[in-house]
Amino acid sequence: MPNLDFYAADEDWSAVLRTVFELGLFRVFESGSRHDHQLREFRALDKVPADQHGRHLQLLVVGAGPEPVAERINFVPGVVDATFRYTCEGWGLIQLDYGGLFGTEELRWTHTNHNSEKRASAWAGTIRRLGDPAAWDWPAVTSASSKLNRAIRRMAVDKIGPHPVLPHAARVIADANLRYEYGTGIHATPSFGMASSVSPSGVEPPASAL
Repeated sequence: MPNLDFYAADEDWSAVLRTVFELGLFRVFESGSRHDHQLREFRALDKVPADQHGRHLQLLVVGAGPEPVAERINFVPGVVDATFRYTCEGWGLIQLDYGGLFGTEELRWTHTNHNSEKRASAWAGTIRRLGDPAAWDWPAVTSASSKLNRAIRRMAVDKIGPHPVLPHAARVIADANLRYEYGTGIHATPSFGMASSVSPSGVEPPASAL
């Protein structure tokens, strides 16, 4: 499957990025540029910034498709203190988005995903700026994506339901007493009407622990 939702926090994200570069399969781009700047490609781990631009990435499998499309978005004058920004687009790009902590009571999934050839072909007539999906080597995209997901799974120390939990995330979950998985992550408090919580490996704790 192309998609993987997993729990990562702080040092885990650095470990995931290190794996991305060590696999040697990808070129790494920011998903969205800084205001009034061109898109950046990050050629080494220490070049990936710690801010939001280094936490939402697009991975191009080397040799599997054309250069990414830099789609310019012009701002309405006076709305923000900037003129434009760019987004990084391409049918066969792999998204890698860091979730991390949201406040002190929620750890959101970190996420990988990419288009399938079937989906790209279905949308090709609508999003013409991305060109022909047939220009992509879809088996190569899927293979590289699967290798990355397997590497991330090997880093995990536990699971919550189907979601791998990386080492630092496991400590965050325990220290913050995050027990309720819903939406796009795990929380310290239940959703409305939620009666049970989850523990690592997706096993519900006994009623006495709730």
